[in-house]
Amino acid sequence: MEEQHIKCENQILSDYHAIKANLKKDDVIICQHLGTFNQHILISIISLVDHALVQNGEYLSLKKRLSYLVIECIHNIIFHSNITSDKNQLAYLLIVKNQLGYTIYSSNAMESKNIDALKEKLNELLALKKSTLSNLFKKKIQTHEINENGYAGLGLLTIIDKSGKDFKYKITKVSPEFALFHIELAINYKNYQ
Repeated sequence: MEEQHIKCENQILSDYHAIKANLKKDDVIICQHLGTFNQHILISIISLVDHALVQNGEYLSLKKRLSYLVIECIHNIIFHSNITSDKNQLAYLLIVKNQLGYTIYSSNAMESKNIDALKEKLNELLALKKSTLSNLFKKKIQTHEINENGYAGLGLLTIIDKSGKDFKYKITKVSPEFALFHIELAINYKNYQ
């Protein structure tokens, strides 16, 4: 198991550095975190993001949307990331300002046995229309549906609903036991002007 964690760690580090290496000259990383996530890290990241958005004079609606999506991405990592034997997470979050707006990159380790169920859920949600996503969200909130893990299943639904066509994901199987779940979200200025 330890060997598989090392493989997973090496892959997540490689992916993290590849994203940074492929940024354009004018792109600016406004916040990044690699490693374990918890509520304290979430609060720190949101503070940093909020400060950067105020400094950049961004529209209130864009600030709200970006902050909301960052929180949901971090919650996804906190609640669904695989934990190593030394109680750490293999995960990262990068928030980049670019000419078109902002891009959020997140990735976390997960058990390979959950790949098919996650792909099925994501593809189902991505196939729904925006109005249907919003109605599904309202229904889940009103009925207090909780799954076997104690979650309402609102995280991915919310991320897809709030990011729409700008949601991209990739699942990379790293070993027989582990995979990496990557999310890329674009928040474009054109939607907020």
